[in-house]
Amino acid sequence: MGSPTANNQTTRRALSGLDRLIADTGTITRLAERQVGLLANHASTTANGTPASLALNRCLSDAGGGDLRLYSPEHGIALGAHAGESVNHGTDPLTGLAVSSLYGAGEHDSGAFDGIDTLVIDLRDVGVRCYTYAATAARAARTALERHIEVMLCDRANPLGPGAEGPCPDPALRSFLAYFDVPFVHGHTVAELLSRHVAPAVGEAPYLIYPADIVLGSEFGWTPPSPALSHPDAVAAYAGLVLLEATNISEGRGSSLSFRSVSAPGLDAATLADAINGWNTGFAARPVTLTGMRPPRDGEPVPGVVIWPRGRQRRYPLALGVHLLEWLHSHHPDFAWLPGADGRPGGAIDTLFGRTDLREKIDTGTPATTILNAWL
Repeated sequence: MGSPTANNQTTRRALSGLDRLIADTGTITRLAERQVGLLANHASTTANGTPASLALNRCLSDAGGGDLRLYSPEHGIALGAHAGESVNHGTDPLTGLAVSSLYGAGEHDSGAFDGIDTLVIDLRDVGVRCYTYAATAARAARTALERHIEVMLCDRANPLGPGAEGPCPDPALRSFLAYFDVPFVHGHTVAELLSRHVAPAVGEAPYLIYPADIVLGSEFGWTPPSPALSHPDAVAAYAGLVLLEATNISEGRGSSLSFRSVSAPGLDAATLADAINGWNTGFAARPVTLTGMRPPRDGEPVPGVVIWPRGRQRRYPLALGVHLLEWLHSHHPDFAWLPGADGRPGGAIDTLFGRTDLREKIDTGTPATTILNAWL
């Protein structure tokens, strides 16, 4: 067969680190002689859409190896658990293999990797610091290396690209949502995020990275990385709308417009849409009537706006979120911060953002542009 044409070269699918691992026959042959663990979920797929658990287990089986040991992050391997919900150990419906949860039930199980020779990690990140997959990957990789277990990290492109937005977290507020010392929109791939975190343990065991294509066009179709991010526009706006999860304003979670809408009883949707369309954030909006997703108006009509990215214009999702908070605080009389897990007023946004100054400046009426410029 002849070499690929130029057209085929430009239209080939972007490869992930997983694709490169399963194509590495020498490594697969070696892994078939070892006990291999895989931290992934069904959003981790090959370029042709095969989930990692199925693809890697088949490769190892074809090479004469045994079954994988599977591990899952937040939402579970089949992405069926809600955000923040403790995930129990279970079974992968695609392979029938047992799955150990590293979020909730098995989060602090020091024996989770007993008997593992190699841990393969393949998780989709969305480029935002509070998204927990990368933190789970970092903690798993560090633990494995410290126990002299080889780690192979299958990298993936950051869907938001390399640009960063926002400040680094306050070290005093470090948590699972503020795990890395990077901007809120961090601009890194999972491998880049993990590099400094695992550095002290590198040398205890091999640490290998299978790179992903970064510069090719986006993949055809859409694989949601988690249940609430069912549309690529949701990932584009996530860094801004996730801030609303620390308030009494709905970001649409649980609806078909999850992380693509803003709604609340009594919201002046038309004025908010006009404001969004006037901000230089790369997003547009229009007023609509939505179905309430939060008590006491869940299931009832509520005013809201639908938000989407503007064509090829550069997007600033965190700026969108800060502008939204300033506008809602000033124009929506019922706006309120949610308490933290310890009951502290406003604690939810401080934990999510990893800093107190965002809430403090919004509360004192500081303009969004001033807040954003202070972080440059």
